[in-house]
Amino acid sequence: MKRKIIYGIMGGVVLLEIGLIIGVFYGMFIGGNYLTEFEFAGGIGPEAVGNIGLIIGAATGGLLGVWLGVKIAENEAARVYGKYLVISFSLSIASLLFLLSNIPDEPVTLQQVQTEADFTIYEPTYVPENVRFGDIEWVDTGIKETLYLTYFKKTPVFELTESKLTELEIDPNSTEVDISGSTGYLYKQGDTIYLTWPQNGTELTLTTKVIGEEKVLKIARSMKKYE
Repeated sequence: MKRKIIYGIMGGVVLLEIGLIIGVFYGMFIGGNYLTEFEFAGGIGPEAVGNIGLIIGAATGGLLGVWLGVKIAENEAARVYGKYLVISFSLSIASLLFLLSNIPDEPVTLQQVQTEADFTIYEPTYVPENVRFGDIEWVDTGIKETLYLTYFKKTPVFELTESKLTELEIDPNSTEVDISGSTGYLYKQGDTIYLTWPQNGTELTLTTKVIGEEKVLKIARSMKKYE
């Protein structure tokens, strides 16, 4: 009985990890190709379906592993198969510990960066359909700290940079545009659009290769102080 319990636990751990990996892989494949707008647990598309695949794969693999471990324990050649099971179990534990030790820190939030920044943080009240807020990153250029905000669908759609207003760097080929009473500078280079403007002590720049000038201006004019 003791052997069945031990082998069942080891088998469960081994196949749980394998099922988890397979589930995430196929979930992200399905989400990225067929369920791009599906939402689950705060994710969308490949991230959302990948999370479901992780749950299903881990549960299925774990249960199957327990059953297989018990069957090995009941086999007459349990000791022979047990050696391979112990090796697999040890490798699984080592890889799980490695993954756990490399889990990224909790994502930074706008609420956090607003307490750290010496300028006002802004966010758009309008974004194109199905586009959502993604990553936040602080970059210290040595001159000033700049906040990078990425908005994406399946892939990045546009990026906002925000920093304390100093002197705007304006390309001579830029076109002046009105941004809610402030003068913005729109510049195109190939298929990339850059829009820079000041807003109450904050310098903002919107960069995109995906959306057109009309939506770029609409996003910029919707910017409101983060609260």
